[in-house]
Amino acid sequence: MVKLFYCKNKVGEKVMKISSKRQISIPKSIMGALDLKPGDEVEFEIKNRKIHLVPVKTVKIPRDQAWYWTEEWQGKEKEADEDLKKGRFKEFDGLDDLLRDLHGKN
Repeated sequence: MVKLFYCKNKVGEKVMKISSKRQISIPKSIMGALDLKPGDEVEFEIKNRKIHLVPVKTVKIPRDQAWYWTEEWQGKEKEADEDLKKGRFKEFDGLDDLLRDLHGKN
């Protein structure tokens, strides 16, 4: 049997039972102390044979914008930032000038 303990100043130990569906209710006092709300995410860590419940703050990103936050895209963003800082860019007076440069028709 696994027990989950929460000790507040070593007084008032909270013991919760694990349901047949492996679920545990988090006491209201703990929810309040950690500013947790229904729907929040938590991570379980095991240290010294004890379970630590760690709140995970996530930012919800619309599905159609998720590509921007991929590792690949963020790498390209960093590369572009470096190029700008080091002056590795060209300025154009308009679209026609950009296209001429792009196609090598200077």
